[in-house]
Amino acid sequence: MARLRKIGKGGHYYIVFYDSERKPKEKSVPLKTTRKDVAMKKFTRKLAEYERGELDPWGQRKGRTEVTAKVAVERFLKHCKQHNRPKTVKAYRSALETTLLSALPAGIGIAHIDASHLYPLLYGAKHFRTGEPLKPATLRYRYRHFAGFFSWCKDAGLVKDNPVDNVKRPKDGERIPEFLTPAQLERLLRCIDADYELNVAGGHARDGEVLWLKDLILLAVNTGLRMGELVSLRWQDVDFDSGFVTIRNREDFQTKSGNERTIPLSSQAVDILRRIDRKREDQHDGFVLTGIAGAPLNPEYASKRFKHYVRKAKLPEIIRFHSLRHTCASWHVQRGVPLSVVQAILGHSSIQVTERYSHLAPDVMTAAVRSTFG
Repeated sequence: MARLRKIGKGGHYYIVFYDSERKPKEKSVPLKTTRKDVAMKKFTRKLAEYERGELDPWGQRKGRTEVTAKVAVERFLKHCKQHNRPKTVKAYRSALETTLLSALPAGIGIAHIDASHLYPLLYGAKHFRTGEPLKPATLRYRYRHFAGFFSWCKDAGLVKDNPVDNVKRPKDGERIPEFLTPAQLERLLRCIDADYELNVAGGHARDGEVLWLKDLILLAVNTGLRMGELVSLRWQDVDFDSGFVTIRNREDFQTKSGNERTIPLSSQAVDILRRIDRKREDQHDGFVLTGIAGAPLNPEYASKRFKHYVRKAKLPEIIRFHSLRHTCASWHVQRGVPLSVVQAILGHSSIQVTERYSHLAPDVMTAAVRSTFG
């Protein structure tokens, strides 16, 4: 907070900064003018410097400028762009710029943020439009990104302690991963077929258009691969002889865990890939999945088309493309596949993530107990 002050009749103007976290709470900076119009221009300029972290009235005496929260966020996001995927950068930008900075006092130094600033954003927080309490998953999302940001600030020497350490992590909700039943998957695929036939007959679609989405859906269900893993898949990653596919890190793609993995292909997945392989041009390292024009699939467009047909097939609104990954895991568990194997196939970072599906195999657990204890 800052205001313009004139000292004495016909005297000089000062800009007075106020911060309840600092000592003293008020600090004045001379603008060295007696003219109000000139003072207003200088006031605006000084305030902008303060908000950018280029001016710290309290730090002038020590000959240094303290970094503001806004500048710290800008530096962190710049660091993120160099070391993380665009999706991760976007998530941090939302959590820090949209949520954190908007709730902090303007110009506050990063070193002066403590648990009291973060607590209202993690407990009792409400949606800014609807006024409804935020879901536990959203609050945990915030907590995780706040923790990552302040951890970086600590490593960079901008803060002495991580204030998130003094805030209890929001509790997990009871949300069960959403997945499709075989009947729902069949209904979705029939909906795509019907729409394709209708559009081709009416001259509104070219041969093969829309059907690429069916291949994408079936490969997602059969392999459990994430959208990014599917659209980044190259033919050199597919080994028809062994029946395996390898998920690799590349310059333009990194797996979520950072680890590469090799998974077996089902007979249906092999059939789909062989059919696509027969139609493609001779490219050793081309993309496996492409659109009608042969270009790599756009993940956002593919997700929107998937959601379009989910609604057209009148499936639950909660279903999204990532639900296909949950579908793969859920079907494996329901068929008695050990959680450790499901973990390896899906590339989960820990068995705790895979255990979210354990409730789907009561018969398997019962059989395991009875085989041990009778």
